Amino acid sequence: MLDVSEFGPGFPEWTELGQETGLDPLGMQRPIEVIYQSLLPGISTITLRLRYYSFYPWLLDAYSKTNPSTVMQIFRTFQRKAEALLALVCAHGQNEVGVAGINWASRTLQGLGADPDHNTIIDFAAGADLSSGEENYLLNKGGAFGGIYSSQLREMGLIRTDDPNVPIPYCTSAALPLAEAYQEQLGDLADVFLAAAKKGRVTIAELDRLQVMKPSNILPSSSEQSALAAVLLGQHTSPSKSDGLRRETMTQLLLLAATVGRVPQTNDAKWAWFSAGSGDQPAAEILRLWSLYQASDLFRLAYEGLLSASLRIIEAAPFQRMTLPQVLAEVVDAAEISNDVTLEELFVAQTAGQSLDGIAQHALENLLDAEATADSIDQVRASLSLLAALFQKRSQYPIDVWKRLLAADHFQSFATEANLIEGLLHRPAQVALQEIIGQRVVKRHLWVASRKFRNQKAYTFLLEPEDGALRYRKPFTISPSSPRIDQAVQFLRDAKLLDEDGPTELGMREIRPQ
Repeated sequence: MLDVSEFGPGFPEWTELGQETGLDPLGMQRPIEVIYQSLLPGISTITLRLRYYSFYPWLLDAYSKTNPSTVMQIFRTFQRKAEALLALVCAHGQNEVGVAGINWASRTLQGLGADPDHNTIIDFAAGADLSSGEENYLLNKGGAFGGIYSSQLREMGLIRTDDPNVPIPYCTSAALPLAEAYQEQLGDLADVFLAAAKKGRVTIAELDRLQVMKPSNILPSSSEQSALAAVLLGQHTSPSKSDGLRRETMTQLLLLAATVGRVPQTNDAKWAWFSAGSGDQPAAEILRLWSLYQASDLFRLAYEGLLSASLRIIEAAPFQRMTLPQVLAEVVDAAEISNDVTLEELFVAQTAGQSLDGIAQHALENLLDAEATADSIDQVRASLSLLAALFQKRSQYPIDVWKRLLAADHFQSFATEANLIEGLLHRPAQVALQEIIGQRVVKRHLWVASRKFRNQKAYTFLLEPEDGALRYRKPFTISPSSPRIDQAVQFLRDAKLLDEDGPTELGMREIRPQ
């Protein structure tokens, strides 16, 4: 029987791995996440609308001025009612996307009929109270603030949630301009909103009046728009290093939008920055880091492609069982590699006379197509093309950038695997690839899954060792990571710096040479 204890060195708690990106069968996500999280601090995959970054400072400031209690439950009741009311505002009329509780709010309003009277009262108190037994706008007891936005607001230095003397969150001085700007835009409507939130009841007429609060209704050149843009672009009086990195990424997104003449998509940025951030030509450090992120994610996908192909080969075998040597032989056979070439010669032959970036992009397209059609042979070939291009591209990264991947040994990364492959270059390609796939893909997965089972009691094995063989258990889907670029683009749109045609006049002011 295979012994999973020999599949790798000591492993950290699983909670350190793959926080945003799901299964992570090879434990390669965390080094990738660390890169892109550092380049867009204060934004996560679930922070969907920028205006929450002014709404919450205003709400916290309003609470501090109207309620002396620092009891968390009292604050949370206030906060949850306010969030539920905001969801109702955003579901009334033109529906807004990315608003917490919007589905609940839409169902609540639909229950009133097609054309409710303006004096119709909506009692939403129970929908904000988890103990009511009724459908709630959000099941997380901390609501959208506690479950989504508070950590990012804290990372931006806008709120405190860890003051031992004050058990409830409150604004920092950096957030007060946002609170004041939001209050200015609401004017007398602030009292209307707060009164309705306190009662847990609102009329249709009041929802009509509160439409100004929708995330899309930030006024260009208003004090709120200026304050939000300043926070987003790290233009504090004393910006931190994190603020600077976020500003540089946002600036590159605006420049990319100006180049393509439209709203850039995640793939636009990934491939543009993959090329611009590597090579001999001077490049901004932020582009080099984004290029390293993309190369690292592509390397992960190449390995996962080999794992997925191995699973399909085992699945097709009698009784869905094969020995590891049998699996490795079939995977290497699928690549149709001559037995008289070294790994170095194979990689050179696969990339000769071609752009490494072009090979990588084409190989990824082929890999995803093969994944969709369950073609294990094409999966293997596309994965090897990716490995060949990425291994040779490694030398294009300056050592100070490359060091970003030199984490603890228990993490597999582009850096650790490039170092391993370098030691195999002069071995026969068939032998070297069997070692890579056997040790760094198949056995690595068994080790990672065993550690997750031991630490979290989560059973994530895709294949299982059984009586000296490997037994197929279930498939998985390989997928490029989502590095928060879509959310950053939406924030630029909310801040009125970007529209369908590219940067707005306000956005152009941020990228024009001064």
